[in-house]
Amino acid sequence: MRRVIVECTRGGRYSTIWLPFGSLKAIRLGRTRIQYCPIHRRFERVRKVDPRSLSRRARRRAQALRDLPIP
Repeated sequence: MRRVIVECTRGGRYSTIWLPFGSLKAIRLGRTRIQYCPIHRRFERVRKVDPRSLSRRARRRAQALRDLPIP
């Protein structure tokens, strides 16, 4: 399973497992999903972020912060 960096509607960035045609921890809404944000401790809409658009420091911080494991 591949981890990607996502950003919630409030701007929190973290890494999560993102399956292309399925979802184990989120509700899918097209290109976005609703899932639990570990930064704000609530369910929020998230979208994938292109890691090349982030600075090296922001990318490392987002990769270090992970969401909840698969239930």
